[in-house]
Amino acid sequence: MRPHRLGYREALAHLERLPSRLVKPGLERIEYLLARLGEPHLYLEGRAIHIGGTNGKGSLVAMLSQILKEAGYRVGSYTSPHLVDWCERIRIDGQPIPEEELARLILRLRPIWEEMEGDLPTVFEALTAAAFQYFCERAVDLAVVEVGLGGRFDATNVLQRPLVAIITHVEADHLDLLGPTLERVAWEKAGIAKPGAPLLTGERCPHLLKVIAEECRRQGAELRHVDLEPELLEFDWERQLFRVGDSVYELGLLGLYQQENLAVALQAVELLRAQGLAIPDEAVRRGLARARWPGRFEVVRQRPWVVLDGAHNPSGTRALLATLELYWERYLAGSGGRRWLLFGALGDKNLEEMARTLFPWFDRLILTKPDYYRAAEPEELEALAERLGLDQPMPPAEAIEVVAPAGEALRWALERLDPRDLLVVAGSLYLIGELEREAAVPGLPGNR
Repeated sequence: MRPHRLGYREALAHLERLPSRLVKPGLERIEYLLARLGEPHLYLEGRAIHIGGTNGKGSLVAMLSQILKEAGYRVGSYTSPHLVDWCERIRIDGQPIPEEELARLILRLRPIWEEMEGDLPTVFEALTAAAFQYFCERAVDLAVVEVGLGGRFDATNVLQRPLVAIITHVEADHLDLLGPTLERVAWEKAGIAKPGAPLLTGERCPHLLKVIAEECRRQGAELRHVDLEPELLEFDWERQLFRVGDSVYELGLLGLYQQENLAVALQAVELLRAQGLAIPDEAVRRGLARARWPGRFEVVRQRPWVVLDGAHNPSGTRALLATLELYWERYLAGSGGRRWLLFGALGDKNLEEMARTLFPWFDRLILTKPDYYRAAEPEELEALAERLGLDQPMPPAEAIEVVAPAGEALRWALERLDPRDLLVVAGSLYLIGELEREAAVPGLPGNR
């Protein structure tokens, strides 16, 4: 055990006593924490790229952070959730915050939040304050900050003067918290628009764009639309090649859905250049080729192929299926292999739509339960598959297994795979993270 490990665990124990199962709208708590720290977030004014949207935020953070690092900038990044360890959420130049540093910041924040006994901050609010303090202390040149949930009342929205704000796109997720309509979700996400800062969006739905445009007009933010159309040239199990205009880019992130994220990243680079940032073309190429984002069409094993993808809503599962069909047709069709799905999801997601999209494509289903308080019971997923089987093709009942916990489900599947088979793990980032912590499972990277 490293000498600081005990202090880190002690600090995490204090952090995890804060509310985590509640979403508390409003910026009052994060503003109080930051004020007592000396307002470190003000250091990030004019240095931050603020990224919201339903899907693609993390991949976009990875691309832009790596591009800016390759351009010679010292880059902080803040993302959520983590897969394996809390330190993953706060990074500088791709390196997670050291355990002793995160412990120090949590223990510095603890007496502040104890003053707030009547309205304690959430775990996310405390981590956001820690991230901004760390970036300020380490004097980052730039910070790429991912919205946690929504935008308008998200703790990261204390950033009042970003270089650019980005909304990837708007889909039906977290409707219970942000809805009930897609227009309402769009309004919440558009809350990151700030006076004088361009807001870039990949959203194309006219009535959702109207909501975003109205908020930009109200705030005095210039709305910019993504108009690039990358063309997929080639792909394998390690990279993708895209043509954009007269240029060809290698992308280290897999998944056909990265096509849209690439377009957003390239257009964001142009907006940053327009504000004086020196970002050479070669830095863009190196950054895209070297960008990594675990748990998003992450190929962790070949022959048999094992793919981890954190698709956790209908939009994500549709995007995953399109990529799977592409890879299967190019590399695995005709091999005689079987298609396996290990699936576990949170109970507050649109489970029926996710299952309707993914389940019919597979030959075998292993249904499990992530170790998270909102997880759906695998028996519920089994009943859902049986019900959906009444009106669309589904794997037969004998090809559906319920195995829990998740680590045991993965071991069960790996023991039965043929070298020609494909196993896809999907349904929740919490599921992916739990399995990546299973360092003893052959074929998985374990702790990063």
